[in-house]
Amino acid sequence: MVEVPWVRLASQPKASEALTTLLVLRLRPRAFPVDGTGGDGGRDLFEYAENGELINYEAKSFTGRMTRGRRNQVRDSLISTARHQPDHWDLLVPIDANPAEITWFEQLRADFPFVRHWRGLSWLNQHFAAYPDLVRYSLHSSSDEILRLISEARAERDALMRGIPDFAERLAALTRRAQEVSPHYSFLPSTAADGTPVIEIVPKTRHVPPEALITLTGRVSFPDNDAEHALLKHRFEQAVRFGGERVQLSAEHLRHVTLNAPAELGISGAVPRTLSIDAERQPLDPPVRAAVVVRTKAGLPVASLPVTFTERSSGSAGGCLYGADATGTFTTRLRVDVPAALTQFKMTFVPPDQALPSVYVPALQLMSRMRPGHSIELATPGPDGTQAGGTVPETNGLMPAEEARRWADAFDDLARLQSQTGHFFPVPDSFTLRDAREVKEMLALLNGERVPLKGTTVSVRVIRREAFDHLTSDGRYRLAARYDHAVYTFGDEHIDLGPVVDLIHAERALNLSQARHQFDRTGQAAIKLQICEDIASVRYLGSELPD
Repeated sequence: MVEVPWVRLASQPKASEALTTLLVLRLRPRAFPVDGTGGDGGRDLFEYAENGELINYEAKSFTGRMTRGRRNQVRDSLISTARHQPDHWDLLVPIDANPAEITWFEQLRADFPFVRHWRGLSWLNQHFAAYPDLVRYSLHSSSDEILRLISEARAERDALMRGIPDFAERLAALTRRAQEVSPHYSFLPSTAADGTPVIEIVPKTRHVPPEALITLTGRVSFPDNDAEHALLKHRFEQAVRFGGERVQLSAEHLRHVTLNAPAELGISGAVPRTLSIDAERQPLDPPVRAAVVVRTKAGLPVASLPVTFTERSSGSAGGCLYGADATGTFTTRLRVDVPAALTQFKMTFVPPDQALPSVYVPALQLMSRMRPGHSIELATPGPDGTQAGGTVPETNGLMPAEEARRWADAFDDLARLQSQTGHFFPVPDSFTLRDAREVKEMLALLNGERVPLKGTTVSVRVIRREAFDHLTSDGRYRLAARYDHAVYTFGDEHIDLGPVVDLIHAERALNLSQARHQFDRTGQAAIKLQICEDIASVRYLGSELPD
């Protein structure tokens, strides 16, 4: 099943939301799209159901997680759509809600009783599967093309209601006849950004007989002394030699190129204006298992990461195998150049958009061992089960070993914290090494340790006058502050460790006089105390105060 590339479409919000609108128009014959010029009023479509109820639909292009800013946008849409007094309102967004988001969405009904469904990623993909033409639009069409389809759909609903069945029948018949033209190729029609019709020719099977192949003869050239064209030339050569990459050439690159194709297609002799080379990857059956191994100068293994090659591509000079580790964060490519008798192994670190911290650790631990003096190799299982060394790999996008070690430790600690607290969540985008230090502090607290308090001053709020009797501007103080909840925040996630006590050693009050005046005026005051440098102030879990 081909899925809609939601992450890629997120860079074109209007196209993403318009594509969702097209899906609703297919599913809900009574629905009408809203012209969003000047704002859509909190709805991208609306529908008057058979029972007369008004249903508003709001499409969002968000991917990843429903952050605070995105939640505010949804609330703003609800405020706008409330003016239409709908009976129901559905949110369509390519995100499968997590428990926290479900709770937030359900809480919206307190202010907006008409809130009904969150239609997420799984729901959208399931229904798009029934309409592959819409998926093809998302893969091959421009934003303008998708938006044009919305305009056409609006016109059809407004003025062509009686003519749609006839048009659909004629279109279906024409499509069926087109697929019968060739026993070897299918045709996928679409429209370019300038309105030009585009017909994509796709093999019906993997193996097309030699006499039925579509071939090109002529010359491909690239302008000299141009870095962009030099890169395109390199990609073109690699695609021809090894496959697995898509390259598009324009008329300036094609010299006297002619097309040779089976007669029934009617395109032989044509001179293409553009040429797109797409050497598709094929599944590798069975998959090939290997391991990336890091060794010391003495040959001792210090780290290894299993990888599995699952796809292959081929070209005129050889081919490639493509794979990844079990988490998908570490991608691999093995290229074999047969004429040159060379093998190249390339690996790339690809952090996922949303993943639990434990997912990152294996790849980061491996990178942390890739230090000067250590060797890296690709090893495959031998007949006796031992690892046979292979090619030294080319690395791409890998962070320095020391930085990888710090992040590996940080995510390992965060995974242990989540396990101990039972609070599991993906690593927030905003997670930093400073957050990692807070994680270490929380782990120490959970282990019954006392952790030092940070900072040089502390503020204490006084609510009773007699507290001033125990404070002087030059005395030392030992204070215990008890809190019912110690809450640590990571992105949108909050972890509550329960009651905590801060034991503070202060050497003097910095604003005692001002605090007295503030208390006389308001009945409470904040006293700023300077923390002792020679006696540690600490925090520990629990509610028991010291003697």
